[in-house]
Formats: sequence, C-alpha cells, structure tokens
Amino acid sequence: MPCLEVTTNIRVQDKNKLMRSLSDCVCTELCKAETYMMVIINDDVSMFFGGNEEPVAHVTLSALGLKDELIGKLAGDLTEMIQTQAGIESPRIYIVFKDAEPGKWAWDGRTFA
Repeated sequence: MPCLEVTTNIRVQDKNKLMRSLSDCVCTELCKAETYMMVIINDDVSMFFGGNEEPVAHVTLSALGLKDELIGKLAGDLTEMIQTQAGIESPRIYIVFKDAEPGKWAWDGRTFA
C-alpha cells in the first residue's frame, strides 16, 4: 500500500540500494509488509529550487492510515538516507506525506474501502 516517490535532478548511482533502504525504512516504521510497498526513483530530472539547480529532491510518501506521530521520525530517517546515499543536503529535500483515503486507493482491481 505505501508508495514512496523520489524525484531529483541528480543521477542516482545505486538506485537499487537506495530503493531497498527506503522501502525497508517505510515498511518498518509503518509496520507494513514489503509485499505491497512501491518505491519510485525519478532521477536526472530538470529541477530548480532556491534560485539554482544544485542537487535537490522532492519526495512523496502516500499510505493508508498514515499516523501523524510517525511522520516526524519518517521525515528524519528518509532525509538522512537520501542525504547519505544520494549526496543531497537536507535543506534541499522536501517530503510530502499523504494519508490516502481507502476508497481512492486501489490494488488488484479493487479499492481498499
């Protein structure tokens, strides 16, 4: 159910390692099975932030039942992973958290409502 999408203007050198790390982090924090976890890396995208084209990332985490008390820890952990593995400084990483409505999220042809 969780879907984490990272968009960045750099070329991520080891996408597989980053995707696995991010997947493990989200699944652990949300107590979700990795069977349903999706990670998307959109790298080498034209992006402009803060008046320049220095390395930057925009991250969106969508999940069913995303609890407010988990967002702070996830924000720190995801930022640290992206900074460490992709080399993007933390002030240049935006993360958007979306608590999806079960009736507006589908898998295998059916919504979760």
